[in-house]
Amino acid sequence: MARMFRHRTIGLIATAGIGFLSLLGTVAAQGQDCPVPPSLYNSEPTLPKTAAALASGHTVSIVAIGGASTVGIAAGSPELAWPARLATALTSRFPAAFVAVDNRAVARQTAQEMASRLDREVIGLRPTLVIWETGTADAVHGTEIDAFRQTIQAGIDRLRASGAEVMLMDMQFSRRTHTVVINFDRYQSVLREVTDANEVPLFRRYDIMHHWAESRVFDLMTGDQEKLRRIASRLYDCIGRAVADFLTRGIHPAADANPASSGSQK
Repeated sequence: MARMFRHRTIGLIATAGIGFLSLLGTVAAQGQDCPVPPSLYNSEPTLPKTAAALASGHTVSIVAIGGASTVGIAAGSPELAWPARLATALTSRFPAAFVAVDNRAVARQTAQEMASRLDREVIGLRPTLVIWETGTADAVHGTEIDAFRQTIQAGIDRLRASGAEVMLMDMQFSRRTHTVVINFDRYQSVLREVTDANEVPLFRRYDIMHHWAESRVFDLMTGDQEKLRRIASRLYDCIGRAVADFLTRGIHPAADANPASSGSQK
């Protein structure tokens, strides 16, 4: 089931429920408990429509597609997944804007399976921005690398032709993947090559999570399931805020885009 998260200056509305408001409300107070090295943000994303809408206080419609980590399965709820946290983080930075993040992720889908849903479930929503998280299932299933490349390229072309801006996100890092035969390297290389060739931003989630693991920000090897759920919830929060940081590099609210001047209309 798709989940939509809408934010305005007056608060947060989540169609699936609002019981987690107090949890999300702690995001701003957490500070830089999971900082990202500047070297992992090696560019400012070229997303002019998204940037202009945020800066001017207009509507920003974002659709997230991806697999289980975008669904939020490890934390137990889509409301705790990174797309919901992204909506919260963007609103805290641009309180005059109306930010809607629609989570259209489906667990364990390959890039081709996700691409087959673009016309039916994504493009019809007329999003400002599509964030496409992909690569994990293809690495697990051993998708032929040229087919993976062609799928990503065709998906980017289709989304851009519809008028949407596009950002890709690569896989999660986990030390557990090093204990089984899963080769992420080839698929990561394709994502880097295709995004570079198309001047599409790539959110380097794998490298960011690897940095957090090496810095002991997260204990990703615990076997305690309840602890894992808590870690996943915190991890998704950190990812959501990191995506917001990446998306908004170089963007500043317009002088007249502030809650005080628009509060009576919101």
